[in-house]
Amino acid sequence: MDQFIPPVKDMIFALREVVGKGDLNSNSGFEDFDRDFLETVYESASEITSEIIAPTNKDGDRLGVSIDDGKVTVPNGYAEAYDAYVDGGWSTLSCNPEYGGQGMPASISMPVNEMVMGANFSWAHLVLLTNSAIRAVDAHANDELKDLYLEKLISGKFSGTMNLTEPQAGSDLSVMNTVAEPNGDSYKITGQKIFITWGEHDLSENIIHLVLARLPDAPEGVKGISLFLVPKIRLNADGALAERNTLKAVSVEHKLGIHGCATCVMSFEEAEGFLIGEPNQGLACMFTMMNDARIGVACESVAIAERAYQQAVNYAKDRIQGRTQTSDSRVSIINHPDVRRMLLSMKSLIEVMRVLVYENTFECDLAESKPEHTKRADLLTPITKAWCSELCQDITSIALQVHGGMGYVEETGAAQHFRDARITTIYEGTTGIQANDLIGRKFISDNGSAVNDLLDQIETEVEDSDIESKIKAEVSQAIEQARNVSKFILENIQNDPNLAGSSSYSFLMMMGYLVGGWIAVRNITAAKNSLKETDDKEFYNAKIISSNFYIEQFMPLVRSFGSSAMQGSKSMMSMPDDQF
Repeated sequence: MDQFIPPVKDMIFALREVVGKGDLNSNSGFEDFDRDFLETVYESASEITSEIIAPTNKDGDRLGVSIDDGKVTVPNGYAEAYDAYVDGGWSTLSCNPEYGGQGMPASISMPVNEMVMGANFSWAHLVLLTNSAIRAVDAHANDELKDLYLEKLISGKFSGTMNLTEPQAGSDLSVMNTVAEPNGDSYKITGQKIFITWGEHDLSENIIHLVLARLPDAPEGVKGISLFLVPKIRLNADGALAERNTLKAVSVEHKLGIHGCATCVMSFEEAEGFLIGEPNQGLACMFTMMNDARIGVACESVAIAERAYQQAVNYAKDRIQGRTQTSDSRVSIINHPDVRRMLLSMKSLIEVMRVLVYENTFECDLAESKPEHTKRADLLTPITKAWCSELCQDITSIALQVHGGMGYVEETGAAQHFRDARITTIYEGTTGIQANDLIGRKFISDNGSAVNDLLDQIETEVEDSDIESKIKAEVSQAIEQARNVSKFILENIQNDPNLAGSSSYSFLMMMGYLVGGWIAVRNITAAKNSLKETDDKEFYNAKIISSNFYIEQFMPLVRSFGSSAMQGSKSMMSMPDDQF
């Protein structure tokens, strides 16, 4: 049965005992969020996500969305789920209190986001992309725009989108064609955008599009891009809805997965828009939204993986098939060693992925008052986004394998998670884009300083940890490999101009599995500390087992990817084009 039960206990363990190191409340901005508070909030969120949002998931996939003359029709239950989410105040958690938000740190609301994504991945994009739009408007818009739009966005009366991609441009925003002509206090926006998530619907009163466009005198390339707020429905000076703006959804994309999400082609015909931030600084403004969304995609990856895992576990416990070496009668397949390998692989990966998402978000929170945390947050973001989304592909594929033939047919629902997950490595910059960002902007540009700081911290924590000697040795060897790879790249980058690009993917995956090992050590340490003070021995012992399993089974991949990263670009770049 494809039901979803948010893993609240796992979330609180990850946030309070691992990320917060058992003292989360001592950090600035976190003083009011003790365990009782978190349990109350997360149990309430668990109720709405499992009982109201999750039941819309299957029909959302099966029926999908449709469009007729620019009007998008959504699956049954979507409107009720949206109203319940908004009425419960869930849209306001980490938003600015000056405009109706609750002002929680983003890392406190991230577990709620994970629950929403796990409940219905397609539906969740509507509310969570709005959160990213809110951040961009709050950070860069003038007071007049904030006063008109921000409170309504935060309350959920309005929803938000991001409009970047055009048919001819793809990820290369330097060649976009959308133009913005000055028109008094506003601008006329004309152009077409594709892949616009929830670009049209009637679940909220209005849709606020954040659109990248060029001013007439803009310089060439990405330095000539500006950001504009373009409402679906114009507002009067008092904030009341006025007439429809001159924009529409031309079509909805027919996709491999997320069928219940309205991914639109949007057409703007001299639509009224308002400049956000300074002229020609649109990309910098949009990256406020983009970086937030990248960590959000990593959280999506955890959420889909978690739901696929839950379904695989339930199936493995119920499905009776075969005998084992130690049983005379037929057993449920969870008793077979290879099935246990698959399930424990899923579990151990999800547990480190979850902590990584929360840790990255926590560093972003700390950076708001302590700029020294910005460097770590920036370093982790491409690793978090790309590594978690790549692992999500593996985990949802394993879930199909656990089901066997029943996973390949649509009735069980396991195939949906596999299809839905495929977008995560593409959203908000592909794995290749994240890998290039990591090796170029976050590693080579500072001569390895940020990476070395991270490796130093991992090494110190591992040396001081109370873990088995063989486990400690495995992690230590991985750290040494990462140092060797870092040195190799920095020493050879001038002689091999293609080295960064050819090694970027392996470098990113190496860092991902290494950071995962660091987190596994932290999980073990936190679980051992909690075992001294709790009667819930099984939960914490399970954390130790799954973390040991991760280090035993996945840390060797650090050496493998590291070796690949040091092979240089000769073989990759010497193959003639016509031989591919």
